Amino acid sequence: MINFQTPILFLIYNRLETTQRVFEAIRRAQPKQLFVAADGPRLDREGDKEKCGATRRIIEQIDWDCEVKTLFREENLGCKTGVSSAINWFFENVEEGIILEDDCLPIDSFFPFCQLMLEKYRNNSSIGMIAGTNYLFSYNDFQYSYYLSKHCYVWGWATWKRAWSLYDLSISHFPENLFLRNYLQDSLSSNYYLDQFDYFKFNKIDTWDIQWSATLMKNKLYSIVPVNNQISNIGLAGTHTEKKVSLSINMPSKAMDIDEIKHPPTVVYDNVLDLVSMKNIVYKVIKTPVLKTLLIKIINRKNINFLKKIWPFKLYYYVGSKK
Repeated sequence: MINFQTPILFLIYNRLETTQRVFEAIRRAQPKQLFVAADGPRLDREGDKEKCGATRRIIEQIDWDCEVKTLFREENLGCKTGVSSAINWFFENVEEGIILEDDCLPIDSFFPFCQLMLEKYRNNSSIGMIAGTNYLFSYNDFQYSYYLSKHCYVWGWATWKRAWSLYDLSISHFPENLFLRNYLQDSLSSNYYLDQFDYFKFNKIDTWDIQWSATLMKNKLYSIVPVNNQISNIGLAGTHTEKKVSLSINMPSKAMDIDEIKHPPTVVYDNVLDLVSMKNIVYKVIKTPVLKTLLIKIINRKNINFLKKIWPFKLYYYVGSKK
């Protein structure tokens, strides 16, 4: 891959080792345009300024013909504002592009896959993003090289300015319960996202991606998801990820032959693969404890905040869901 044409936004902070590995993947793609956004150091963390500085110097290793733009913050904005404002900056300069965080390691086929999908669906207003990650694991009953999903996977992804322009950082009006149940078509998925939205609304988490999920759903925009996983998350824990072993960390990836991509004949949502993915997320990645699941099924969702108070972990278990 020489002189890859699609612009890339590289989001970095203070993790030297993972940033270097993701940079090496970007170097193999050799993009013509590379945007690098770095959040500022936390002043209350000893050594953070030095780590941030060392991580930023990685881009001095660029040794190909490349237009480089940087957004290096002096102050720490955190995940919510830092990432969302960096993506805003990116789309003030480009019409479409790829977004990679410092712990999302792509394989080489991720880049041409995104480029192909960005071009093919550029003017299709029903498509909101291209994902690099899937949670299908061992499932392999596929007709095509990718499918259309109502879920939002942002470990290595791409989108257009037209879609990101709909993004609302504050999300004053989240998709409602009835809308989600009708739109997502299964209680497992709808309760998963209702819980995600609750965590944001109650200021339990500093993030930007829950709002992106809500934006896509409110506007009924699909995600394109490759059937071969293209991204491996190499971070032990993200900025707001619990430090625990998870099947989602270091997921195996598999190359795609871009010349042999088999496209779905129509833009139709695949509810079968979405349900497979959600079951894997809930029952394999998150590993819902049996006792917790039983409590949720006993307690009506109207009283769900009570359970959140008495249970000291994030709520990722769902009323009425079945394996």
